[in-house]
Amino acid sequence: MDADVQHVHAQQDRRPFSRATLRRIGEFGRPHRARLARFFALTVVMSALAVATPVLAGRVIDAIVGGDDPSVVYALAALIPVIAVADSGLGLLTRWLSSRSGRR
Repeated sequence: MDADVQHVHAQQDRRPFSRATLRRIGEFGRPHRARLARFFALTVVMSALAVATPVLAGRVIDAIVGGDDPSVVYALAALIPVIAVADSGLGLLTRWLSSRSGRR
């Protein structure tokens, strides 16, 4: 099938998104509410951690250039691998929660 024919079929398959569809999705997810809430909360935390690493790296550089006490530089620099490990652990937990929800 060429691209034009696929595009026409895709256009024909589109249906308006209705409240009934939202209700069906909600009913499907209702038994998994707690698990889905944990999944979304972990995703938000992981997003914050992804932003924190470059921000901390910038602060380390600012502290070095600004001539701050070396203990400040070391403390800020030590947080970067801690955040990386936390982000990895939360990533594993998020994937596990996602796969459990998908199987149910």
